[in-house]
Amino acid sequence: MPTLVEAVHDALEHSPAAPHAWGLLSLPGDALASAGAARRFVRAMARSCGLPTDMAEPLEMITGELAANALEHSESRSVTVVFFRTARTATVSVTDEGHGCASVPDLPGAEQENGRGLLIIDTLAGRWGQRKTDGGFTVWAEIAVRSNPGPAGQPTGPAE
Repeated sequence: MPTLVEAVHDALEHSPAAPHAWGLLSLPGDALASAGAARRFVRAMARSCGLPTDMAEPLEMITGELAANALEHSESRSVTVVFFRTARTATVSVTDEGHGCASVPDLPGAEQENGRGLLIIDTLAGRWGQRKTDGGFTVWAEIAVRSNPGPAGQPTGPAE
């Protein structure tokens, strides 16, 4: 598993803009409850950097799906969640010890219980992707951060 420093370096290296806020959480890879902890972490990070609920909720859902996939498919001892916010985007990534490949599957049948996670991410995220790291596999997703409303609802430009 990549060290926490490597996970942060990976997130910073692949971001085109300077961070305004970031956070990192390492969780047990053998406990499905880690997906809930990952969602709560991202919700708290989104709130702490001033994202409105309608932007925080998709990030939380994306995180739950990314974490659940890592926990279910990678057999990792731990997973690392990184939240990264710039003036224009909020990005979440989950790194595990896996060597897989994430791809959007065909639409599962109505009775099928699994197979919708990446479809959900593809729908909610502005962009998402994956990359092999030195010690594992990272899947990331980002959403655009809209302008903060100014006095009387006037836009003030990108959040700083």
